[in-house]
Amino acid sequence: MGIAAFSSALAPSAALSRPTYAPAPSQPIAIAARAFGDAYPQVRQGWIRAAGLLLAAASVFYVPWLLASLNTSLPWLVWPFVVANVFTLASGLVSVFNGWWRSAPEQKLVPVGVEPMVGVIIPTCGEPVPMVLRTVISVFEQDWPENRLVVVVSDDAHDPELEAAVAAYPVLYHSPPPRWAPGRNGAAKAGNLNSALALLDEMYPGLSYIETRDADDELPSRGFLRQVVGQLKADERLAYVQTIKEAQVSAGDPFNNRESIFYRGQMLARNAANAVFPCGSGVVWRRSGLREIGNFPTWNLVEDLQSGVEALCRGCRGLYLPIVGAVPQHSPEDVPNFYKQRGTWALDTVRLMLWRGLRGMTVRQQAHFLELLLFYLSSFTVLVYVPAIACSLLGWVPIESSSASYLVHMLPIVLATELWLLACHYPYNDRRLRQRRIYRELWRVRTMWAGLAPVFMKATIQAIVNGPNRKPSYKVTRKHNDLRWHWRQTLPQSMVVFTIVVVLIYALRFNTLPSVVLLIGSVYWGGLHVVLLGNFISRGWHGLSLFRSLMGRGPAYDLGAAQPPASLLRRASP
Repeated sequence: MGIAAFSSALAPSAALSRPTYAPAPSQPIAIAARAFGDAYPQVRQGWIRAAGLLLAAASVFYVPWLLASLNTSLPWLVWPFVVANVFTLASGLVSVFNGWWRSAPEQKLVPVGVEPMVGVIIPTCGEPVPMVLRTVISVFEQDWPENRLVVVVSDDAHDPELEAAVAAYPVLYHSPPPRWAPGRNGAAKAGNLNSALALLDEMYPGLSYIETRDADDELPSRGFLRQVVGQLKADERLAYVQTIKEAQVSAGDPFNNRESIFYRGQMLARNAANAVFPCGSGVVWRRSGLREIGNFPTWNLVEDLQSGVEALCRGCRGLYLPIVGAVPQHSPEDVPNFYKQRGTWALDTVRLMLWRGLRGMTVRQQAHFLELLLFYLSSFTVLVYVPAIACSLLGWVPIESSSASYLVHMLPIVLATELWLLACHYPYNDRRLRQRRIYRELWRVRTMWAGLAPVFMKATIQAIVNGPNRKPSYKVTRKHNDLRWHWRQTLPQSMVVFTIVVVLIYALRFNTLPSVVLLIGSVYWGGLHVVLLGNFISRGWHGLSLFRSLMGRGPAYDLGAAQPPASLLRRASP
């Protein structure tokens, strides 16, 4: 039964002249992405390969000198420093290997008039009703016939206000079984998706394509399904297609919610190696691909990464299409909520890599997922680099060498590392390229990497201690900001910075500083972390204003400001 038939079958008493809530307005980034369009250029990677070669050459030049210049009189300092240094360089070389190839597919569009039916599942769990309505409307605003869409709002919160609001739209409202009810396949989001999937299988058994869209993820692309389904129809081996997820953020994206280095860089490399994984939204699955992996997996915290791993391990293919397919209407921009989201990602990834494994993947595919694991494990190097700078300020340096030799070997690795990071972070097909100062953007990214080190370490330890059979609990990311000074959450970073400042004062007072040249290595590997941690501490009061703090305002939606298109509202038959 199609959406049009479903709408006409409603009794007059069930139809509403207008929704209970007006939808939230379209987000500025979604409007801008919509205006920018879906075109994308060819991938050029000569400069990335050149930067990678420089880093590899500098590493080969640096490591033998490092091992030959150790201050062996301080084994308690030297050997942890060597392990951390080699780990950092090895992680960089894995990144160079993975980034050597990048690719984007040729555009393939579904012709007008032959559009297949697509099921769109929007799982909700307490998100603001206007936010969900904006997401629903954006799905229908794309260039795809309404009668070829089956949109399911699957509500784990069982919210009667949401049910009443979506009754005005040509969608199916679905209330999944309670989270721990017998027969429900998965307690969290995966269980919600599987319940909605079962509904679609029952009502539309011939449905070939399933899109999943988070409740707050507005669709900015007019040609999203026409392009994504076009790729799926052109290659029967594809199990899913993932697109770019943008984000509505504050000026400067202070919490790196846009993840440009991932969506506009690393995903192109993953695409070349068939190592793309779904990111939960802005993704379309082939229904048979989901059947291949037993529908959305429930073993891990969230379903997206694991579903991709399960498909790739079975020899399926995934594709990355560099068009903007999702714009979250809210991004976490207070430290506790940011910790919660990124901590979940870290725990989910480490748990999957340690206990699920990658059997069935090729070496190149495994290298991409190894890079993910190494990223989170690299947080532990802070426990070495920061004490190393403190010890160096007191005169205990891990490396003994002449000033000339030190400069000759340290400067190449420093410059090569910085050039490689700049090359990786240079965004692909970003409409804001002229507005971006690349190094400033990279500085923000590195601030988040350093500041999240305690969160990543905790997640890694939790994944190891819990083992494969003890699944941590999952909480939905809050869809509003908690605007106050979160000093407790940044206390670890504050204590580190305070300690280094005290040591520096002591070193200046008692003249324990070594030569400036011998400090270069410790300053780069450790001192840089301290500066980044200091920068991260300011995020603890980001967005704080006296008025919002006193009034306790949450997200504000002007319910009369944005009205849904009249064509989407269900009208009573005359």
